[in-house]
Amino acid sequence: MNDNQQKRTAAHFTPQTTMLEALTADPSLGMVLMRDFHLGGCSSCTFDPHDSIDTVASQNGIPTDRLLAALNRHG
Repeated sequence: MNDNQQKRTAAHFTPQTTMLEALTADPSLGMVLMRDFHLGGCSSCTFDPHDSIDTVASQNGIPTDRLLAALNRHG
């Protein structure tokens, strides 16, 4: 397994993964969240870092599978 495959395996996020865990695993995901979903860029679109990906998706009207796909594709 090469380094890219190991990174992709290590960064497999689930609906229960917290936003803090995801952003700690790959800090560049913050740009994905802002660019693709308008999450975390301002006070009106902020989220609790201890909330799960599923919670943040449902609170913001985003299908969980769509958010997960973007985070896992990038990670």
